[in-house]
Amino acid sequence: MRLIGFILNLAALTAVAWANHHESLSLSPAEHSVVRYTNESLIVQCRSPDPKVELHWKSPKGEIIREHKGRIHIEQTSAEQLKIVFAHIALADKGNWSCEAADGSLHSKSFDLIVYQKITFTENATVMTVKEGEKATILCEVKGEPQPNVTWHFNGQPISAGAADDSKFRILADGLLINKVTQNDTGEYACRAYQVNSIASDMQERTVLMKIEHKPMWSKTPFVSLKYAYINGTATLMCEALAEPPANFTWYRKHNKLHSNNRLYTIQSDSYWSSLTIHVLNTSAFDNYRCRARNDLGTIERTTRLEQGEKPPAPANFQLRGFNSNTFDVVLSAPRGPPDSPMGVNGFRIEYMTEMEFKTDAGKWTNARRKDYAFEEGATFLLTNLEPDTVYLVRAASRNLAGFSDFTRVEKYKTLSLEPRVSSGVEQTRNLCVELGLMILMVLMRPFVG
Repeated sequence: MRLIGFILNLAALTAVAWANHHESLSLSPAEHSVVRYTNESLIVQCRSPDPKVELHWKSPKGEIIREHKGRIHIEQTSAEQLKIVFAHIALADKGNWSCEAADGSLHSKSFDLIVYQKITFTENATVMTVKEGEKATILCEVKGEPQPNVTWHFNGQPISAGAADDSKFRILADGLLINKVTQNDTGEYACRAYQVNSIASDMQERTVLMKIEHKPMWSKTPFVSLKYAYINGTATLMCEALAEPPANFTWYRKHNKLHSNNRLYTIQSDSYWSSLTIHVLNTSAFDNYRCRARNDLGTIERTTRLEQGEKPPAPANFQLRGFNSNTFDVVLSAPRGPPDSPMGVNGFRIEYMTEMEFKTDAGKWTNARRKDYAFEEGATFLLTNLEPDTVYLVRAASRNLAGFSDFTRVEKYKTLSLEPRVSSGVEQTRNLCVELGLMILMVLMRPFVG
């Protein structure tokens, strides 16, 4: 009897367990792990086999979700269904979320929420300025889940960083430390963040242009300390200096500061250069001219001497030697002068524009195209990239150290057309063939006409 009772009790327990196995909760989607990025949304539905059973959702901390609106809330769509809604997923939401019967009569169901965060940079500055000789820290704080790996590059090349405090470069947790910056450290620094996870891989880059503050220094352009000009001509003096912040340029004649005016001087300046054009009205213009470049870190200056020279002779021979659809081959020559004279002809300038451009500009040469050439005995000079089948106006001038000569008389040259030309003999043959064909056709049709 005891054995029979034991068997009956075992059968009853097995039946209950089997019933509970079939009457468990179900989730949709049914994955044990759900992967999402931050700020994405997610809805998981929990279904009960018994509509009379009350359901609730629990957070990874064991808290019951009771809100019906908000970033994380529940929605009861029917008696046997309860949804949990993540409107905007945050990193803190990762963990095991479970759906349970309030009375504990059914097995609970749960899923692991895995949250990834895409790469973001907390800093957004793209330019920084550092004084020469100081330390510089380029900030690059990277956020992401999993934590991204970071590498640094300078002007496209990987940076080799040391661990010692006196190393030139040292990579920090939130940036790059550069010791004793020099002008050679000026350039673009790139912070590259790499991230690999189970669903995707990503690389993001943040670049910062670092400028080194320093006093003005002359550019590498060769400096001309002596210039020439002739009466009623012009002379342009250049002053080029690198500085950070950019220098202010001023021009002086003796102790007098010069100002731009249309009659005597024209001054043009940019961040790293300034030009002084002197309109030479008489011999008093021949003097010393001083350029000063200054910023808050220092001042530099230098002087150019303007002396009287001679106006070069205009080209004596200016003619077209050959041409095609896009090129003119021009012959130019001029007496070069004594070989020891600094005023000898050393080059030419050719100006050209289309006839239509000349009419549009009301006969002015201000917008004409220009090409400068060095002096060469017996050489010809090419004007290229011209329009086909187009009339051009062309003129030329000689050049020496004092400036340009008067321009030659304006010549009109026309480029060839791209359309192939038909010779008169070929055209006559073609016309003869057409007439002969018409005669044969008339003879053949004569029996049918009548």
